[in-house]
Amino acid sequence: MNIIVTNKYRDLINNTNFDVMKEMNGVFEVDDLIRQIQSLFYKKIIIDATALNNFPRSDILRKLASSLDTEKLILFLPPDNPPPSKFLEFLVEIKIYNFTDNINGLRELLNSNNTYEDVSQYNSNLKKETIDYSDMNFNFDSEMPKVNNGKIVLGLKNVTNQAGSTSLIYMLKKNLEEKHNKKVIALEIDKNDFNYFQAHDMHSIHANQIDNFLNNMLDKDIILIDLTDNDLEKYCSDILYLVEPSMYKINELLFQNRTALGNLKGKKVILNKSLLSPNDINIFSREAELSIYFNIPPLNDRILNPVLDNLLSKLGLRIDENDMKPKKGLLDFFN
Repeated sequence: MNIIVTNKYRDLINNTNFDVMKEMNGVFEVDDLIRQIQSLFYKKIIIDATALNNFPRSDILRKLASSLDTEKLILFLPPDNPPPSKFLEFLVEIKIYNFTDNINGLRELLNSNNTYEDVSQYNSNLKKETIDYSDMNFNFDSEMPKVNNGKIVLGLKNVTNQAGSTSLIYMLKKNLEEKHNKKVIALEIDKNDFNYFQAHDMHSIHANQIDNFLNNMLDKDIILIDLTDNDLEKYCSDILYLVEPSMYKINELLFQNRTALGNLKGKKVILNKSLLSPNDINIFSREAELSIYFNIPPLNDRILNPVLDNLLSKLGLRIDENDMKPKKGLLDFFN
């Protein structure tokens, strides 16, 4: 029988349908958690990483690995917040090989442990340098790289038909400018939908103009691009893939391309114009075998929606908490 320790991802883990002898839910000090389970006999213990207080500090994880049988330990990582590479290197270094961020991976680990060979690809940097992991607090928040002369270029791309990239770009731009004092420009390629917003610094250009346009935007902090072509992805620091999760839109997508959702694995998938509950999102994530990066409900494009501030924070585009004081106009997010 198995023990599960859950917090944020309780519903997702419980939907796996495996035998459970004991469930603990909440946030626990690692010493208290070890004390409660160390004397128990169990087949596997599945720990939702968000149930560990001070996760992802390295000393917390090292104590967990040294106190429990790591062959019986499965660490369930946040599926909506990919870890930095050094974090995975560290897990391998302390011999926590059984980690996953999805239900299929959890099912496999319940039946068969990972070996070092299964996770050795995460250990490459450790062979090249010595890293001091003592008391390291791994940063799971995104730090978006800068490209094109030091500018951040964020691409948004509709996966389902009319998933809302144009309106979302307008609202993100307004948020960044009015609430966070960023200098932002938006580009759409080979179409003219921006005209209907009648907003400044929203430009419709042809694909063959993009190089010159980006090179001349030296005074801008962030460039938002409404992507219509895979060839344009090379210009972006990061890309958000928008999916409207209605039954109609998903079936329409899969009718046109049955592998469309599978092609999104490992990418930042945003559910946009979404009315799904947290449980619906978990079910959708499990059925589509995708990690959902963020969920955005239908938004009013005439106001500043707070929902988008959380998305900007997750992307590393917000400055600090002082910027959260509204200045008369801006945007929002919902996870």
